[in-house]
Amino acid sequence: MSLVVVDPDVEGLGVMLADLIRGNMEADPSRAKLLEGVVGKVNLRARDAEVAVGMEFRGGQLFVHARPFPKADLDVDTDADTLMGMSNVPLRLGMPDVATADGRAVIAKIVRGRLKVRGMVTRPKLLTRLQRLLSVR
Repeated sequence: MSLVVVDPDVEGLGVMLADLIRGNMEADPSRAKLLEGVVGKVNLRARDAEVAVGMEFRGGQLFVHARPFPKADLDVDTDADTLMGMSNVPLRLGMPDVATADGRAVIAKIVRGRLKVRGMVTRPKLLTRLQRLLSVR
């Protein structure tokens, strides 16, 4: 059973994100446990590139879809550089570490509206799992 399942129609951003997550899990097999016990739908949008994908956590597996969901539990909307750069942000308790310059930069983008994360208050577990899966650190 594959832990990260990619729809055949997925291109570009979706493939890159799926490969990043797979690579992170290969580098640290304990990350597979991050998929356990979490269910929810996430949309990731890179507005400058005009691309979006949907990711669905199904309690042990992650499905990457070619299109965003009409109604997702989490919506992450930013530019492509910020979205891909999130993989390099140091985390503390699954959130950007504000003790680092990179962590503070992410928070500043949220405050300025350049990074919008709808659902982060209502679905924090889903958000932290996503961030930990994307993080190469």
